Amino acid sequence: MIRLIATDMDGTLLDSQKKLPEGFDSILQPLRKRGIRFVIASGRQYYNLLNYFPLPEANDIFFLADNGADIFENGTNIFCSEMKQDSLPDIVNTIRGIPNVQPVACGLRSAYIENTNEWFLQNVKLYYERLEIVPDILAAAKTDRICKIAAFDAENAEERALPILNHFGKKFNVVLSGQLWIDLMNQGTDKGTGLHFLQERLRITPEETMAFGDYLNDARMMQTCKFSFAMENAHPELKKLCAYRTQSNDNGGVLNAIRQYCHPLSTEESA
Repeated sequence: MIRLIATDMDGTLLDSQKKLPEGFDSILQPLRKRGIRFVIASGRQYYNLLNYFPLPEANDIFFLADNGADIFENGTNIFCSEMKQDSLPDIVNTIRGIPNVQPVACGLRSAYIENTNEWFLQNVKLYYERLEIVPDILAAAKTDRICKIAAFDAENAEERALPILNHFGKKFNVVLSGQLWIDLMNQGTDKGTGLHFLQERLRITPEETMAFGDYLNDARMMQTCKFSFAMENAHPELKKLCAYRTQSNDNGGVLNAIRQYCHPLSTEESA
């Protein structure tokens, strides 16, 4: 029996227009009534995710934000994998040195950027609601608990920035989280360890867990559950890791699979 469902947002639950699938708001309460807990597992900032799930609806959801670096329950931070301040300069300065790549320091209170390039701002504002433009993100980072350093590559993150930033792989978890994004976090911090934290907290096993994803930052999460689903539009390497497939994000793949594997929601439940 499934008791825990976790889903990525971009390319997974959200369609190509960054909208929730039709009918999503009608399933949360029925799932909760059946004792099935719901997790949003995203590279997005927690405060950005609240734009999609306002209170009181958000109280029925666990938010595994910043690719697992922080977790929120009922508006309270219950987990934060804080990076050491003395580890940040090497990462940030390396990112600064790559042409057309910009760093983002992601903290519990806010995210921090230095560049005001229009294309960069458009992209960063998609994922970070609380955002401060500062002269020096390393100085700003000292006022917050930094859990992730993101790198925005204006051209192609997998081909350009990733080979350079993989240099930090011995000390940090370096994850390709999108076509233009790379995230660096503490070693052992990812969506998989975040989901495992919730499994232990809720006393739910991997055999009772379902997860959905589309990109390589979802890979570890898929290894923590029996019902691992790759979207039809997923990265080829993620598809190899998953036990199941579902339709694309533009065809409601997440909701279709939930309805199929958790049994059709009755009229009374959806009311």
